[in-house]
Formats: sequence, C-alpha cells, structure tokens
Amino acid sequence: MTTTDGLKKAIDLINNSHNWLITSHTRPDGDAVGCMKSLYDLAGQLGKKAQPILLSPPAKWYQSIFDKPVPVLGNDIKIEALNTENLDLIIIVDTNSYIQLPEFDKWLKKSKIPVLVIDHHLTGDGLGNVEIIDPTAAATGEIVFDLFKAAGWKITPAIAEALFVAISTDTGWFRFDNTDSRVMNNAAELIALGVKVSDVHHKMFQNYSPARMRLLGKMLESLELYCDDKIALQFIMRADFDAAGAIGSDTEDFVNECQKINTVEAAALFVELKDGGFRCSLRSNGSVDVRQIAQKFGGGGHRVASGVNLDGPLQTAKKIILDELKKAMNKV
Repeated sequence: MTTTDGLKKAIDLINNSHNWLITSHTRPDGDAVGCMKSLYDLAGQLGKKAQPILLSPPAKWYQSIFDKPVPVLGNDIKIEALNTENLDLIIIVDTNSYIQLPEFDKWLKKSKIPVLVIDHHLTGDGLGNVEIIDPTAAATGEIVFDLFKAAGWKITPAIAEALFVAISTDTGWFRFDNTDSRVMNNAAELIALGVKVSDVHHKMFQNYSPARMRLLGKMLESLELYCDDKIALQFIMRADFDAAGAIGSDTEDFVNECQKINTVEAAALFVELKDGGFRCSLRSNGSVDVRQIAQKFGGGGHRVASGVNLDGPLQTAKKIILDELKKAMNKV
C-alpha cells in the first residue's frame, strides 16, 4: 500500500509549488496518460500552472483523454525550448528510470528543479526528490487516487475518468492477475464519482481504425508456437506497417492476443523499429517472470508484463528471447 509518509511529502511538495511540468515514459499507455491528465486538472483546481509533455506520440484512443493535444517532445517542442522560467516542480508518473525518458533524461540530469516521482514499478533510478513508489499497486493511477484522497482534493468526473482509464487499461480491463480487491474497490469509487463505464470501454477498446485491424491481421499470420505450444512469438515488421497503413502506436495491447490460446504461458511480440532494432513486449500467465528476462537486457516492467529493446536482425533478437523463455520454462 502507499505509505502515509510518502503521501504527506508529496502533498507538501505539490501545495508549496506553483508551476509544474508533468511527463511520463516514452510510448505512453493509459496509465501514464490518465495520471498525467488527473494531475493536470488538479493544477487548475489548485490555481497552479501546469504543462504536460509527452515523450512520444500516444495512441489515438488516448488522445481524447486530454481536452487539447499535448505537445510531444521532439515533434512539437525541442528540449532546448522547454520553458523553465518560474518552473518549480517536475512530476514524473509511471516510471522512475532514465532509460524510459529519452532526450528528456539529459535535460533532467542537468536540472535543479525538484522532482516528484509517482510509480508502481520495482525497477528505478531514484529520479525524485520525493517518491511515492508502491509496487503492490496494479497501476500508478491507484497511487494517484490515494494521493487525491489523502489530500482531500476534489475528484471531478473528468479526473475520475482519467484515473479509471489508468487503472482499467493496466489491468487489461480487470482481467489480468493484478486485478485484486483494491482495484475493484477503487473502480467502484470512481464509478460513483461519475465515470461512465461503457463510454470508457468504447474509447479504449472499441476504437480500432481500419489500418490497425489490418495490422492485427498481419501479426496474427506471423504466430509461432514452441514448447508444446506454451510459448508464443509474434512479429510485426516495417513492411507490415506500410502495407496496413498503420503507425507504431497501433500495436498497443497486440501482445495480449495470443494469450487467448489456452496452452500459452508466455508470449513475446517483436516490433521492428526504424533503426532496424526491435521492441520486444513480453507477457506471462504468471508461471514465468518476464521482468527478469527484460532486465537482463536493459528493459524492465512487471513479473507478467515487461518490455525491452533489442538489436537486430530479427533472428538474433528472436533467439535471445526464445532461449530465455525456454530456460524459464525449465525452471517452473
């Protein structure tokens, strides 16, 4: 659970600051964007200034969480152009690692501005002057919700929806193993505060573009099964994006598709990057700790959901992950 001492320090830091920069990890997911939006709305509620910054473009279905587009570092604003005048607080949500803050990490290391980190991952670099870290939370959104309640800040329907997006997406719409009584109690409280569940589900999970559906088809055609169908590998190449007319963010949650196969215990999705390397997303039903595999090669995440970047070519990246998954299977 989130510690009372950590919450108090965070509340004091927020109350005593006036101009915030809010950001999260690259490839922002629902937890990252939902937490950013809730804290951005809080700034307005408290009469403070806040600038949200994304480190890479979000998936289209997350863009609607904010009332207006959020600047993307490198696309809409250069790191050198960040306005630090009167800035007195940096808030980083859903990560505590430099590696997940490309380009921003260089600026952050030189900055003297106080940093508040709110995160639910075990792995981290200690980026914050104040940190609220709770690895028992299913989503960072749960910690932010604790923060709001501890401080007595008003949770508007818009803030409740943002936090509901954070929690529901990081639990796979309440179907992952991290869905516990805390998650369901928080979800019930947020619904009571104004969340329209069917609207959120439609925005997050029934909002495919034709291009995304075509890309999904390409990925499903690539399925490979190993170890008596316990390990599933899937692949998306640059040519697949071109053929489908899709973009990188269209792959969100695709790694979970093959877990619908009743024999699959561990899965990996390899997505080819523009530089020829691969982003490998790893998933497990709990029998394999994929976080250990990701950490071995510079990545991180959770026991059942992690990710890592690997150099190409595909056969090399594939062999690395497949060998590690086979070793893990033998330990079970």
